Amino acid sequence: MKPIITSLSLATLAMAIMQPALANKLEGTLNNDKYNWHILEHQQGSTANFSELMPGMYSVSIQGHRQNKFETKGTFVIDFMVMQGKASHASVSYFPESALTPHYGTKEEVPIQLDVLEFNGDTGRASGSVKASLLYMESLQAGYNPDNNLQADIRFDVTLQKE
Repeated sequence: MKPIITSLSLATLAMAIMQPALANKLEGTLNNDKYNWHILEHQQGSTANFSELMPGMYSVSIQGHRQNKFETKGTFVIDFMVMQGKASHASVSYFPESALTPHYGTKEEVPIQLDVLEFNGDTGRASGSVKASLLYMESLQAGYNPDNNLQADIRFDVTLQKE
């Protein structure tokens, strides 16, 4: 019995070595300027996460930071819902300053392209892209300004942590 367990352990180790760990990637362009954002891990999980609202219904949030630390300035966020395995449209925001306003965001939800979407217990994976026109919002009272916008073309491939 011991040789079988040893063989299985070696096979599992070999598989882990052959399959590289998924690198959390959130990258793309804002008005054709290239950006990369960091997915941050913390004691309670990750800034790429999901919540199971009820069986078959999930809320997904992918939040990237310009620096490898928590700060509002430069943060990019993609939020979407999944029902019965199908993703709804996404809400997208970009925070160029150190406060919640002003910021750029989608006034209405936009289509999201998902190449991979998996939920496995406490982890998952989302890979895909989103393209959107992000409208400027000076303050919550002022609303969105369609004359001031950023064109976002974003790709992501992230490990999701359950919240």
